[in-house]
Amino acid sequence: MTLCRGYGAIATIGDPDNYRPVITMSDQPNTMKIGMLVAFIGAIIAFVAMASTWDGSLDSAPYVGVDMAVAMIFFAVAGCFSTYSPVKGSTVLVLSGLTVAFSVIAAIYSAIEPIVAVILVILGVVCMVIANLPSTRDYVENARII
Repeated sequence: MTLCRGYGAIATIGDPDNYRPVITMSDQPNTMKIGMLVAFIGAIIAFVAMASTWDGSLDSAPYVGVDMAVAMIFFAVAGCFSTYSPVKGSTVLVLSGLTVAFSVIAAIYSAIEPIVAVILVILGVVCMVIANLPSTRDYVENARII
């Protein structure tokens, strides 16, 4: 193990001149963990809203699809807050903004109850704030594997 500028201890793999840092979960800032938790809560709420929208008829399918899109975007944001985020820091912010947009669209089309949509918008805004924090952006840029 060697210490490096950045997030804690890293291990070098292979040639010391051409190494790939191994970042552990303990190096992850708390903002990443909180962002993942908030996004998962939003995804679960959207998934429950999707299940409650289905009434067994074909007429409810478009509403279920809109709710499924909201849940999918929240799950994508939760993945962006993972240890090895596959995207840039600015992409996490854009995807968090999409959670707000999809929640508003779902409310406009009456696919989600208004109170649930308000909760999802609040969770999306919290994800946006967390994604815009310097500690989160720096970690995502440094830990990115692609």
